[in-house]
Amino acid sequence: MYKNILIAIDGSPVSDAALRHAIALAQDQRAHLHIVHVVDIMGMPWADLGESVEVDMPAIYRQQGQAILDRSLAQATQAGLPATSTLLESESVGQRVAELLADQAKALSADLLVVGSHGYRGLSRLFLGSVAEGISRLSSVPVLIVHGAAPNK
Repeated sequence: MYKNILIAIDGSPVSDAALRHAIALAQDQRAHLHIVHVVDIMGMPWADLGESVEVDMPAIYRQQGQAILDRSLAQATQAGLPATSTLLESESVGQRVAELLADQAKALSADLLVVGSHGYRGLSRLFLGSVAEGISRLSSVPVLIVHGAAPNK
């Protein structure tokens, strides 16, 4: 049924659980796994560190994202799956992570998009937003949301 599965990862424990689920599903379906991480440049917190400190935060986030992708790709390869990875980056104000992922799923002709959900509720969800919810509204392909335990309040 599924031949191309896209899994969106962020390195969190919930994302790791979603990856394990996507790997098992891809093995069962003999599907290709596309692993994607988004570096949200436009959503990064910015602070003035002064003139004496030069920090290239986007480069640091890209390196961290690539490391997350490399670990995830190694897991998929170790499971015997054909897999690829892609590092995406938000490039304009207002471009949301959910939009990037929905567009990537379409571009890759994915049959399924898998994403983890942290389970935030109330004000936490309001302020943090929900990538999983956005993907479920924007995606033209089916979305599988792997839920994590609700965080302690």
